[in-house]
Amino acid sequence: MNDEQNTREALLRLIDKVHRQYETWYAKVSRRNHRVWYSLQLVSLLCGFLTSIFVAFQTKATWTPNIKLICAIIPLIGSLASTIVLQFKVFETWRLREEGRISFHNLVNYANSELLKCKMPEDFQQLFETITQKTNELENEQSNKYFSLYGSNFIASFPTKKT
Repeated sequence: MNDEQNTREALLRLIDKVHRQYETWYAKVSRRNHRVWYSLQLVSLLCGFLTSIFVAFQTKATWTPNIKLICAIIPLIGSLASTIVLQFKVFETWRLREEGRISFHNLVNYANSELLKCKMPEDFQQLFETITQKTNELENEQSNKYFSLYGSNFIASFPTKKT
């Protein structure tokens, strides 16, 4: 096997690795975040709606302690779902991971396109370095955005009053 074939094979392995390890991971996490966001939003909306309907159809005779408890629990579940969406920034995380998925998809497409233009071993080496650099840049960008999204006190922070 000559030098050009070795570098081409290494480049193909790198492109496949970027696709399998990065693009696929971001796609899976993006889908999961979307499902979580959608489900929690739906639960929140339905709980508010169901409580209204449920209470509207109660009469004095059916207004039992169990019914009162149900009327308290349903909005509690809806509020909890809304709080999770807001506090854990589910939509923002979904958007961030979707951006990552698109970026890695574009990188794989770019790499495959540029691979067709490679003629000399130096071309393969240059493309290898470019893909590696772009992969690192995308990962660093995702990491920085993720940690700036949540910060160190992402749950609930309450500023203290200055005396």
